[in-house]
Amino acid sequence: MANFTIHLMGQHQPITLDLPCNDIDDLADQSATARYLTGHMAQADGDGVCRRVMIATSRIQCAIEAD
Repeated sequence: MANFTIHLMGQHQPITLDLPCNDIDDLADQSATARYLTGHMAQADGDGVCRRVMIATSRIQCAIEAD
């Protein structure tokens, strides 16, 4: 798992996610072949839980390696 800051179409603020990718190249490869990516929010919510997420790869505008 690696940590990425993801900018999505339709959202003003980026989100930071832990995704099952080794690096940005792996993320690019997975995004080219998958409709969705699943992972975890990098920061816990108000209940202290890092929620699981699913994002559509078609909405990704920019991804930045946070590690």
